[in-house]
Amino acid sequence: MKRLYLSAFIILLLSQGSYAQLTTCAQTLRLANSTYEQGRLHELPDLLAKCLENGFDKQEKVQAYKLLALTYIYLEEPEKADEMMLKILQTDNYFTINKDIDPAEFIALYNTFRTKPVYRLGVKFSMNVSQPNVSQFNPISDGNAKYTYKLGVGAGVAAEIPINLPFFKHRATFAPELYYLTKSFTNQTNSVQLNSVYATSTGKETQNWISVPVMLQYRLFDKDELESAHRWIENLNPYVSFGVSGDYLLGASTSVDQKRVNNQSIDLFTENISPQRMKFNLSVLAGAGIKSRVGKGFIIGEVRYAYGLTKVNSQSTLFSNQLMLNNYKLVDGVFSLNSLFLNVGYVQNFFNPKKLKRK
Repeated sequence: MKRLYLSAFIILLLSQGSYAQLTTCAQTLRLANSTYEQGRLHELPDLLAKCLENGFDKQEKVQAYKLLALTYIYLEEPEKADEMMLKILQTDNYFTINKDIDPAEFIALYNTFRTKPVYRLGVKFSMNVSQPNVSQFNPISDGNAKYTYKLGVGAGVAAEIPINLPFFKHRATFAPELYYLTKSFTNQTNSVQLNSVYATSTGKETQNWISVPVMLQYRLFDKDELESAHRWIENLNPYVSFGVSGDYLLGASTSVDQKRVNNQSIDLFTENISPQRMKFNLSVLAGAGIKSRVGKGFIIGEVRYAYGLTKVNSQSTLFSNQLMLNNYKLVDGVFSLNSLFLNVGYVQNFFNPKKLKRK
């Protein structure tokens, strides 16, 4: 029992000590503000040193560093003022100035530093529907074919690198990505004899791709251009994007069945058709999206359209799969592949504040 009382007493002492330290540092910050307002600037560095080392929370540190930056500005010690501004930005990456309150000298100092994110990294998840764009079709027995889209999915990593150039009004972002995607669609071929359909073959094709989209995003609005009634748009950060995508085919297969009129149907069968598909594909991309600030980054929602520039197959391989041709009477047209994507994801900001070089 004595040990229990002793432990409780020690814990009480430690908690009181911690509370006293927090209270003391809060009082120290108030005293520092009063000292600054009285113009006793030389006293501030020593007054704040102990609590800056161990005692201030994040926001208190920012306030203390701001006081010291202002102090060194007025004491005409620019190197130390730079050091304090750098500490502000390292402590709080999202620190911003208040143009209505902050002194002009402090605003000018802030503007000499890189304060924007250097890059963002994150993940995206994707759903897509894909539709072949047929440029040539050679029917069997006067037949015809119809392609319909199916749902595909994907996931990948995304990077964003802001392009802080006046030409783009500081709104552009270079956005390379890397995805694993599945794309799927259906080919329904009717075999015709004596002007009537005697068999319908249906093949559901699934393709697996490694996709590397490279996009240029352009933010549509700047907060300084928005009226106060429309500031909610700023929180959505709407943007448009354009780019290209290079894709590598990992594999392709199709599941086929055939329904015959007045005859026995052929059951479902899955066939590897990778040899009949081109390994590389190139598409142009266009899209639009929004970015909503959450935590240290952005939640992203976007719609993107990919228009296939290259063919997924070729005339030379259309009839090379004899099983599909003879047993199922299923034949492809020569086609490229267009896809509509819905992507959601999250990217986190990464900062590296530093003093900008004078031009």
